[in-house]
Amino acid sequence: MSSVPATDPWLGFVLDLCNTYDLLEDPPDQLTIPLATRLAAHHELADPGLTATDLEPVRAVRNRLYGVFAEAAEDAQYGVLNDIFTSYAAQPRLIAGPRLAATGGADPVARLAISAADALARAVADGAADRLRTCAGDPCRCVYVDRTKANRRRYCCELCNDRMASAAYRSRKS
Repeated sequence: MSSVPATDPWLGFVLDLCNTYDLLEDPPDQLTIPLATRLAAHHELADPGLTATDLEPVRAVRNRLYGVFAEAAEDAQYGVLNDIFTSYAAQPRLIAGPRLAATGGADPVARLAISAADALARAVADGAADRLRTCAGDPCRCVYVDRTKANRRRYCCELCNDRMASAAYRSRKS
């Protein structure tokens, strides 16, 4: 049985960061460094200290984090997370709780990647791997955490739910 992950500012940040690429927007890629900084502030996280030259590396981090949501198998999610930790030289640390956390990072992008991957790793380790999903609404592929009791949510938002219900209705009537 899966569990609903605890509310975590970093997990919220990861969701918002991944959803800066939205196929329903024009252009789909909305990520900018000021936006990433505003997202961190919105989730009450420290300023990541990113500069304009960090935009492409942050996009690469976003795409790798998205891979955790896109993978259906828990082992594949482990692989994506372990790859991120290895790529950015994460160091394990025992922190208050007590719990094991990934820390480190030589630059702001690496610190952001490690902290974001650590939040996803905590959710997966707490039994919520199957609750990290991508929207089933076509063409939307936004990410979300299913926090429903029945664990049956399929869409990232009501808009996608309504769009797909309307499309199914039109399909049945034609």
